[in-house]
Amino acid sequence: MAVARVLHTAIIALGVTSAVPSHAALDRVFRSGFEAPIDAAADQWTWVDFPDTRCGDGSATGLGINPSTLSNRVLIYLAGGGACWDGTTCYILDTASNFNSGYGAADFAADVVDTSTLAQPGGFFDRSEATNPFKDYSYVVVPYCTGDIFAGDNVVDFGSGHIAHFVGYRNMDAYLRRLAATFAAPGRVVIAGSSAGGLGAAYNWWQTQNAFPQTQVYMIDDSGTPMPENVLPQPNTTEQTQRTNWNVAATLPPGCAACATAFDVFFGFYAAAFPDDRGALLSFNPDTVLPFFYGISGSAFSTGLGEVETQQFDPSTNLRYWQINSAGHVLWTHPTSSVNGTTVRDFITKMVTDNANWTSVKP
Repeated sequence: MAVARVLHTAIIALGVTSAVPSHAALDRVFRSGFEAPIDAAADQWTWVDFPDTRCGDGSATGLGINPSTLSNRVLIYLAGGGACWDGTTCYILDTASNFNSGYGAADFAADVVDTSTLAQPGGFFDRSEATNPFKDYSYVVVPYCTGDIFAGDNVVDFGSGHIAHFVGYRNMDAYLRRLAATFAAPGRVVIAGSSAGGLGAAYNWWQTQNAFPQTQVYMIDDSGTPMPENVLPQPNTTEQTQRTNWNVAATLPPGCAACATAFDVFFGFYAAAFPDDRGALLSFNPDTVLPFFYGISGSAFSTGLGEVETQQFDPSTNLRYWQINSAGHVLWTHPTSSVNGTTVRDFITKMVTDNANWTSVKP
């Protein structure tokens, strides 16, 4: 690994950045050495309770793990499922999966046998699929039950007994500390996610790299495209409420001043911060879910997607995108979808195998 990159990540981990003193980062660096490794059987799924984590309703949750003896690489996948940010969206419209019901061992047991997700034949968790670039990786699946795109660190009392735990980012801190103890010297870590989990993968790229400071951490954001501010409704009261109730100011990556007012700039920030890592965006055009989340039209989403690609991705040497011009949402479960002869699986395989011909794909 490049010496400059090791020094850069070490400096970030110690909080020596221009904008925010990273005392939490320094604390995580020290605490990671005292976490107990996860003990789980190889090549099978195991649910692991984390008593110090919370779902939106305040109940504890955990994660699923499927270790491999075939390689020292790790895939961390963040599940999706909507979002919520106030009393109406969280408790009346119930727009975030598992927020009010929690997520535990029984829920994970059902997901493990679901042939549309974790048990999908030919999917990215199928070890028997010869062309699966992750077939030899250890798998970690992080459930989604906090409604905050894994960006929150706050507890809000909305009254009437509704106490919302927007603690997705805080939960990730707990997970990553134990995962760093479990996988002490991984050859590569890939953090990926779909929909809200895609946004969460992008949001937690810095935190994940911080947990594995001497390892390349690659990021895959599937169908979680943050929109530029110019295509969002103005005044953007929804995003302002999200930032306040999720306490986003406490979870932004140190040094990214522009992230305080726009989410799409994460990509350009990371491209510069982690020049030896790779990041990818998978997207339908138009997406059939995200416009509703942002309160915009499908055409406005297409405009915003194009701006993200040309302004955040195209100027970089380590970020690429795969886009299909049809309506839909979530491409992780469609690895054989193809554009110009390149499937989603082909694109991701070139990414994680460090293929020099890894390029963006667009009709």
